[in-house]
Amino acid sequence: MRGIGCPYGSTLAMQHFRDAPVGSVITFILDDLECYLTLRRLFPLLGQRVIKAEEQNRVYRLSVLKVRLF
Repeated sequence: MRGIGCPYGSTLAMQHFRDAPVGSVITFILDDLECYLTLRRLFPLLGQRVIKAEEQNRVYRLSVLKVRLF
């Protein structure tokens, strides 16, 4: 997801996540803070579990466990 800003970045991340099987852990690597913050708030609202969120040198990693279909 590096080099892709919001809102396209969030939309693309959600499309990929939707296609993953339940039980998968997907790690998104982003360089857009707005996109990172949007996804970090959105996944829990959709019933998914953020298991790791970290930032290092303006690179953001967000690991999300797919708990259920949406």
